[in-house]
Amino acid sequence: MNCPIRVLCVFSTLDRGGAETMCMNLYRHIDREKIQFDFVKHTSETGDFEEEIKKLGGCIYEAPQYKIYNTVQYRKWWKDHLLKHPEHKIIHGHYFTISAIYFNVAKNMGRTTIGHAHASTISGTLKQYLCKQISKYSDYRFACSEQAGRWLYGDKPFCIVKNALDIDKFQYNEKVRQQYRDELNLNDYLILGTVANMSPVKNPMGVIDIFLEVHRRKENTKLVWVGEGGQRNTIEERIKQERIESYIILLGQRRDVNKILQAIDVFLLPSINEGLPVSVIEAQASGLPCYISDKITSEVDITGLCHFLPLDAWSQWAKEILTKREPRENTKQKIIGAGYDIHSTAIWLEEFYLRINKEQGGNN
Repeated sequence: MNCPIRVLCVFSTLDRGGAETMCMNLYRHIDREKIQFDFVKHTSETGDFEEEIKKLGGCIYEAPQYKIYNTVQYRKWWKDHLLKHPEHKIIHGHYFTISAIYFNVAKNMGRTTIGHAHASTISGTLKQYLCKQISKYSDYRFACSEQAGRWLYGDKPFCIVKNALDIDKFQYNEKVRQQYRDELNLNDYLILGTVANMSPVKNPMGVIDIFLEVHRRKENTKLVWVGEGGQRNTIEERIKQERIESYIILLGQRRDVNKILQAIDVFLLPSINEGLPVSVIEAQASGLPCYISDKITSEVDITGLCHFLPLDAWSQWAKEILTKREPRENTKQKIIGAGYDIHSTAIWLEEFYLRINKEQGGNN
């Protein structure tokens, strides 16, 4: 029996970010007798997905963090890795900030490279410059949205690979809702919720500002926050300063996001910029009204449940959130119709990898 094709997926970390979640959704549903994912990370810290990756048969390799001054050493790590692992013929670069660096090495060694845009902008002049080099070294170009693809690749052609999910896991369930509202002491409250890393791009202070505006108008309101990040201490200090500790529930990283979404009433994401956030697709799959920044691409609204609002106009956010809402609807068919079903996307990607392997002269 032929061994599976081993695709090397490159990330910064293997925590529960949007790109990592998208990749893991595909990994769980792809035929692993034909396609196996291995991973490169750029941190010594153990990511939340690592245990599951190993159970699914994937290998994890740690590359040094790229610091500009260590360009020679970084390129050497990649050359040594690819010499040692000839099975890694396809390099799928989700860590797009420095994709051009490791893609250049890979292409010089006869490997196939796939760029993948997961954001529509990035801060820092140097990072922007490095990002713009990716088109030179990508054999194939993927993007989560039109906006992300145009930003990263310019006028070069690219293929949209939607941030698909297992829709059935997120469908609204009244029993699950009641169970989680009981466990988290949410009954009799209007529950705002967000699923976001506590990092500047997600605008965590904006989440607090929105909650405060809503809470001033409707006291029996709570906020449930799923996510971790470098700004957690700052967020906790702000919560204490505003004296709203009893109304904010910080859940950290969770593996039951699909169930937590059942318990909340309104989804928030006031990000400064995004590619196409998986979390908003998940929220829509749960039938939730989504109040999100107008910096997020309109492509994310696949059900009519998204409300786009300007940053800093928090009073406007509160007024719209507190308007009368319709009962939660079953959005499954809308999401399937928009192309976000993980089963279909996994089959497409599997066939794509198999075609590349055949073109490379592989026997798998």
